[in-house]
Amino acid sequence: MSNSNQPYLTTLTPLRGIAALLVVVFHSNIFLIPFAPALPGHVVENGWLWVDFFFVLSGFIIAYVYGTHFIGAVSGTNYKKYIGARFARVYPLHLFTLVWAALCAWYIRSKAIGDVDPLINEVLNLKAVPASLMMMQGMHLYFTPPLNTPSWSLSTEWWMYMIFPFIMPFFSRIKMWGKVLILLLIAGYYVTLKYWIGPIAFSATPGKPTINLVSDFGFLRCMAGFMLGMLLYEFYAVRFGYNILKKSGAFVVFFAGVLIAMHAGVPDLLIIAFFPFILITAAYNTTTVKKVLEWRALQRLGDWSFSIYMVHVPLVYLFYAYNIRLHPEILSPAAHKTAMAAPPNYAAGGVLCIILVIATVVVAALTYRFVEVPARNWLNRLFDTKRKKVSAAALEI
Repeated sequence: MSNSNQPYLTTLTPLRGIAALLVVVFHSNIFLIPFAPALPGHVVENGWLWVDFFFVLSGFIIAYVYGTHFIGAVSGTNYKKYIGARFARVYPLHLFTLVWAALCAWYIRSKAIGDVDPLINEVLNLKAVPASLMMMQGMHLYFTPPLNTPSWSLSTEWWMYMIFPFIMPFFSRIKMWGKVLILLLIAGYYVTLKYWIGPIAFSATPGKPTINLVSDFGFLRCMAGFMLGMLLYEFYAVRFGYNILKKSGAFVVFFAGVLIAMHAGVPDLLIIAFFPFILITAAYNTTTVKKVLEWRALQRLGDWSFSIYMVHVPLVYLFYAYNIRLHPEILSPAAHKTAMAAPPNYAAGGVLCIILVIATVVVAALTYRFVEVPARNWLNRLFDTKRKKVSAAALEI
């Protein structure tokens, strides 16, 4: 199922790869040895916000690729082909990494001695396999994401894919004033998530406002970003602000602005507000930024981005599997408390982060070639789903 009228947006693909690597760095700092101190404002500490970038990007690209198929009524044939294409894109790698993570969890638990810290116990929860197989692991069933933890966001996106065809006709018919009204409603929705839902989230500090909702209210967070991306496409389609936003300087200002804002500890909702501008300035650009983002290395990084996102935590589990052989008590609450009280070894954490990033890119290149692409091609033939390369830019999480 393709949209033959839409060209391949080469400028968006590398952004996904860069954002995926920044998530890897963020997870390295919290899952392995920390290499950066916990600060109120820090690019590393705020790395979780790149998941919201993915949500906005996915909403934009899904609308870009499939929007014209659902402007009118949603036919059964179109819907089946669309869902078949989405399934072929995300499920093979999800299944592969789920099996990998489950095997690691089984091994780690079998070697652990004594009680396991409650948080780690939930992460290694083998009872979450059925829910993960059904893409339900991010739908308020667990207080922290289980097994291949990043897949919580994939599960929330999957359900947004399911309802997207029924939302798109409404988005495509509203006038400009209506689009502005929806933008205000989405902004209000984000505020509600942070100040009403955030303080009661399982994974949050009780009473503390946050948008970092994962396996509990993660779907609501995904919906906000995805719909923001859909709305962004509507502005893109009418070339809103084109003469200004097409300039390379505009992209540099917004992208650098996000990094500076993260480092300075700017409130998360304001940082998310920058994301649509990064995407639309990249999509509009035809000069310097386009040339840079079309470098072969950056394009490959973008192609591998879904694999980067999905394989890096299973790779972390290999580190735990090795370490637990030497220290079988390491997962206990007492050991966790001792580790938290120990002086930080930022040098060791930095080395491990570099190793993880390199290993992730290498393994992602392999899973992309030998898992993602072959499985996707086979399933697309099975579902009779024909797609142009443009839809590869819909790099789902």
